[in-house]
Amino acid sequence: MGIEEAINESVSNISWNSVLSNIPGFQSLMKVGIALGIVILVYIIFLIIRSIGSLSYMLRFRRLSRSVEEINQKMDILIGKSSISKSGKNNKK
Repeated sequence: MGIEEAINESVSNISWNSVLSNIPGFQSLMKVGIALGIVILVYIIFLIIRSIGSLSYMLRFRRLSRSVEEINQKMDILIGKSSISKSGKNNKK
């Protein structure tokens, strides 16, 4: 039992930090991993901001489209659709 206790004690004293710090290049690999993680987070934030901007653009475009449709209806009333249809031109609607 003395050998088993000694092995268990030596295994429990080994920390992963000491094991990983002894691997050559591990520190630089960790720095690269952290940098890539930061870049990915910044890109995700950029995509979220871009989608919000696109959403506001689409809402503005919808409002403009409604205004144009309203103006078209008023122009049709002013010009008179009956004069257009009598001249032989087809309506787009």
